[in-house]
Amino acid sequence: MFNTLPAILMLVVSLLTLALAILRRFQSGRSPVVLTYGDDAEGFAGRLFRVIVAALVVHLLAIAAFPEAVSASIGEIPVLDTPVFHAVGIVLMALGGGLTMLSQWAMRHSWKIGIPEKQDAPLVTSGLYAFSRNPIYVGMVAALIGTVLAVPNVVSVALALSAWISISYQILMEEAHLARAFGEAYGAYCKSVRRWV
Repeated sequence: MFNTLPAILMLVVSLLTLALAILRRFQSGRSPVVLTYGDDAEGFAGRLFRVIVAALVVHLLAIAAFPEAVSASIGEIPVLDTPVFHAVGIVLMALGGGLTMLSQWAMRHSWKIGIPEKQDAPLVTSGLYAFSRNPIYVGMVAALIGTVLAVPNVVSVALALSAWISISYQILMEEAHLARAFGEAYGAYCKSVRRWV
């Protein structure tokens, strides 16, 4: 049962994100998914994000379906391979996934996956966004750390590090976009609320 929990948590968060995207599309008539496919930095970041998420899903599903085979073929990290770390990892995955979902919901129609060409929604600075400029990414990173603890192997670490680098880069691109779109209002927000926590 334990081997399936990380995959179940990842699938639940993925399905809830998909459901929210469909709801936002239905409400506004536009898709919140605005990842680009170009040859620029945004296009590369979008492709990298999709590859990392797909690899993480496949990795967790493989562990759920073939735990012994995956354990034998992938370098495990013995110091983290304990029931306590596994339990802490599952809790972090659940809390991180929950924070990600709540943060996406709190943005209402401002929530996008990617950077829109035209900023057509207000800047969100209240609720969870009064404590962190990026609570969605804080939740994602918490879930990634949880994944490493719940499934302590080389692939989990590599995917978590790749995702963290990708998220950090995405944040910088989003900050540049929001500074252009909202000017002084975004600058004041950045001075009063930290990037992470």
